[in-house]
Amino acid sequence: MKALMQILKWALITMLAFMSFNLFISPEYKVERSVEINVPAYIVYEQVTDLRKWENWAIWWKKDTAMITNYSGAERGLGAKMIWISDVVGDGDLEIIECSSQGMKTKLAWGNGSWHFEETENGTNVSWSMNGKMPFLMSFMTMFIEDMVGPDFEKGLAGLKEVCESIPAKSID
Repeated sequence: MKALMQILKWALITMLAFMSFNLFISPEYKVERSVEINVPAYIVYEQVTDLRKWENWAIWWKKDTAMITNYSGAERGLGAKMIWISDVVGDGDLEIIECSSQGMKTKLAWGNGSWHFEETENGTNVSWSMNGKMPFLMSFMTMFIEDMVGPDFEKGLAGLKEVCESIPAKSID
C-alpha cells in the first residue's frame, strides 16, 4: 500500500509539473515558408486551388504512397475538400474556405492554412502558412511544430516549383 501511495504521489507531482510548464508556453503557433516560382501566378493558382493536383507536388503522398484520399465539394477553389487516411502521415481533412487570385485560406482539423501569391518581376512569390491554437494540455507541442511542419512545407513548395515551372505559360494578348 505504501508503494502505491508513493507511485500516486510521484504521478501527481509529475502531472502538476507538466501542467505548470504549459502555463508558460504560448498555445498559439504559426509556421510559414515561401518560394519564388518563375511562372505567372495563374499557373501556381491552378496547382494550389485544385486539391487533386496536390498529389503531384505535396510531400505527404511521397511519404505514403498508399495514402487514401477522397475529394468532395467544388472541383477547385472555394468549397473544395479533401480527406486523407494514412498510417504514415496521419489522418486529416482540408477545406478551402476563402479563395481569390491573390491566395486562399484553408481549414484543417488542427489549424488554419493560408496561401499568398504575389506577382514579381521574375514570376510569383508563393507563401504557405499554417497557424492555430493548441489545447492547454498540448501547448508544449508548439515548441516542436516548426520543426515538424516546416520541412514538409519546404519540400512541398520545392515540388510545387518544379511542377509549375514545367508547365508552359499561355500567351495572353
